[in-house]
This record gives sequence, structure tokens and C-alpha cells, in this order.
Amino acid sequence: MGWRWMVVALGLGLSAQAARADELRAPSNVNVEPTSRPSSELTTRSAGADMQGNPQQAVQLADQAIRADPRNAWAYYDKGMALAEMRETDGAIAALYAAEQHFPASDKWGRSIAMYGRAHTLSQAGRCAEAVQAFAEYASFVGKDDPKAAEMARRYAIDCHRPGSPPPNVPQPRAR
Repeated sequence: MGWRWMVVALGLGLSAQAARADELRAPSNVNVEPTSRPSSELTTRSAGADMQGNPQQAVQLADQAIRADPRNAWAYYDKGMALAEMRETDGAIAALYAAEQHFPASDKWGRSIAMYGRAHTLSQAGRCAEAVQAFAEYASFVGKDDPKAAEMARRYAIDCHRPGSPPPNVPQPRAR
């Protein structure tokens, strides 16, 4: 199971160790904007394809969901997370930002996971300056309601490093 589903599992109050793909359920979120049934069904299929290790199919289904209803924030989220798994960082960031914008202001949870997904994607790509900014935005957004999540994001921002470079705080071998 990819890191994206760990984020959702943590958001649902499940421990990362106990969360398995077959145990995850979509959140019951009364603040979600209504979407068309076809778009909702495509979004569910997109998430399922991604959980089963098929991010290409997940992107295709998410695109179909967006065409069916461009207001469906979860379709943008699914697309962004699948693109992140495919290491298509720029497309992932654009889709996750679109998801954040499509979640209504009243849906703080939806907006927060889109923000976190964007920050994590940047960090995984080694785009540390952008990741630090995105983690700071996330921490600021959730800080009042979830100070532990905000602190976690600040730690993750510090731990960002470019692929192929050692993580921060790891002593470098001395040249002989």
C-alpha cells in the first residue's frame, strides 16, 4: 500500500501499522460538495486502481471523473496521488493544488490531506525549498486543530533531502 493511503488512514485515526488496504473506507464527511454519481463512481474506481498498484489506470479513471464533474475534489486528489507514485511531480502538484481548491472551505480535512499530499510529493522529489514551504502551509492550516500533525509536518520539512544526497544530520565521511 502506498504512502498516500497511510495519510488517509492516519486522518481516519487508524495507526499506520494496523491500516491495510482492505480495511480502509472512505470517510463519512458531511462537508463534501455533492458530485454526480458517475463522477463519484469513477473516483472510487480510481482510488481502487491506485491501491491495487495501477497508478496509470487510476489517472485515466480520475480524468474521466473530472470530465464527468469538474467540481469533484476527490478526482483531482486521486489523480495527483497516482501521478506522484509515477514520479510525475509537476502534474501531481498541479492536481493536488486543484484538489485543495475544489474542496470547500468547510471541508478542512479534505483540504488538509491535499495540502499534505502536495508537501510530501515535493519532499519525495527532493524539491526541498518547495516542500518546506508546503509543509509550513499545512502546519499553519492544521496547527490550531491538530498541533501534533503540525509538528510532524515541521519535522518532515527539516528531513527533506535531494535524491542521492544523504539525509540531514548524517555525518559526512571525511576525505583522506
